[in-house]
Amino acid sequence: MLFPNYICRERFGDPSDPPLGIAYIAATLRNAGYTVSIIDANAENLSNYDIVQLLKQYNTDLVAISCNYSPLHNPTLRLSGRIKAEFDIPVIVGGNHATAMAEKILLSTHTIDYVVLGEGERVMLNLIQALETDTPVHQIEGIAFRVGNTVYRTPDAPLIEDLDLIPDPAYDLLPMEKYTRYNIITSRGCPFRCTYCASNIIFRRKVRYRSPKRVVDEIEFLIQRYGLKHFWFSDDTFTTNTGYTLSLLDEMQRRALKITWSCLTRIDVVKREVLERMKESGCSYISYGIESGNQHQLDAIGKKITTTEILQTLELTHDVGIVQYGFFIVGFPGESKESIMDSFALIMNSKLDGAAFNILIPLPGTQMMEYLVRNRLIDPDIIQWDFLFARTPDESHESYSANLASNWTDNLTGKDLVEACIVGHYLPKIKKYLTEKRCE
Repeated sequence: MLFPNYICRERFGDPSDPPLGIAYIAATLRNAGYTVSIIDANAENLSNYDIVQLLKQYNTDLVAISCNYSPLHNPTLRLSGRIKAEFDIPVIVGGNHATAMAEKILLSTHTIDYVVLGEGERVMLNLIQALETDTPVHQIEGIAFRVGNTVYRTPDAPLIEDLDLIPDPAYDLLPMEKYTRYNIITSRGCPFRCTYCASNIIFRRKVRYRSPKRVVDEIEFLIQRYGLKHFWFSDDTFTTNTGYTLSLLDEMQRRALKITWSCLTRIDVVKREVLERMKESGCSYISYGIESGNQHQLDAIGKKITTTEILQTLELTHDVGIVQYGFFIVGFPGESKESIMDSFALIMNSKLDGAAFNILIPLPGTQMMEYLVRNRLIDPDIIQWDFLFARTPDESHESYSANLASNWTDNLTGKDLVEACIVGHYLPKIKKYLTEKRCE
């Protein structure tokens, strides 16, 4: 199992989280009797040459590459080509981006044999067993493959209904000392329909939960085996189900866990009781997906929240005493200086402790991408996927994604969007400084 090296360390620093997707699949395969290794080239900062040398040591029969994020598109193609040049073995690719781009990936190279579509645990196991027994692969649900210049896609595999049936991630196969925190999931899926979000590509908007016992067992295992670190609950929306969240917090408090943790959620799915219990159980901060302070933009992206609701929830979270950060996006279709100023105004009128501004990334398989393609505002065939989250070497101030997004904004340049992100990032600090000065 391979996770390619793609991160821009100059901008993001070292990777913070274990790659849970391939760790879950590795655990499933190992439970079925297969010998599995994981190479997290991103955490280890390995070149493709380094990866090939490790594969030679492992006497590898098959390679599976994670292409979960869009910036992994080109690194995955380059890595698969290097592997095929050295080994005559099947190369399988999976993940969110690969699922959405299966046909394009398979037609763009002959170095990838199969794409696993959707959740990978059972599909990977079924595919490997089919290859081992010479079973026709078209009988396997949830895969895509190429014959000549034609791509065949089998029917989707059913989602895994009971997440407790999946073994815990194979943490022992990962360089756990490289990660600055633990990321852990309590659920899969998100029921909401934000136009820019790619969660539904794999999880189809169906939310399934792990039992609170299994989640807390995993927390205790990580602490005992690898030491105490901060925990990030990496669910798409952590507090979607109030009853489940309270049950999880009950289990955490019953075991008297002495941890700090954080999560991502929406402003319309939290209540005072939940927030108070979150704080009691060690929640050190919440990240809220706010996206915009402009009501028209919120409506256009299907956020289904109002600016009034945003301010009320931020006030409530502040009253409870939990640090809170807001995630914002600039560069939606029709974005203007006025709509960006609305986001700035919301921050200045709120109790946010921090803000993260990012430029819109058009993700394959989303309604946003479909809109941009339909209106000929973007050509997915020529996107430089691995530049989307990082500055390119020959750019001094404008990021690739900013220049891309400027094509569908209201007279905003790439430089305008980059500067908006910089200003938005500092606004909560500026507000805090001004407030403290007034109080002196």
